[in-house]
Amino acid sequence: MIRDSRTLLFIVLATLAGWAIAAAAYNVVGDNRNPEVLRWLALVILATPLAILLGWVAARRDEWRLAAACCGALYFFTPFVAARIETILTPEAARQTAGPHWVYFTSVLALHLIGGLALAWWRGRQQSV
Repeated sequence: MIRDSRTLLFIVLATLAGWAIAAAAYNVVGDNRNPEVLRWLALVILATPLAILLGWVAARRDEWRLAAACCGALYFFTPFVAARIETILTPEAARQTAGPHWVYFTSVLALHLIGGLALAWWRGRQQSV
């Protein structure tokens, strides 16, 4: 049962906004992997956890430490899980040092979306103090 719909709404909207920015950055880059576009690929990994953090802190200012820890964990561990998913699904693409790595980036986008919605549901179930 959702007890704090305001927190749920803030985190869900922040998750969707961050995910949209990350997906747009990935679509702009496409298959181009020149050094000039690497910062846009970093934005794919950073945008959603950062947006979730901002939405969470906007909803519950006193939980900024918990928000930073959860969003930091989402930001830090997602690349490892996505790389493992790519290794399992497309081992030949995972061995390439340069390439589109579309399974990896799609996994990052999916994991961030699922993680953000799960965090929103978790914090929405908790009564705000």
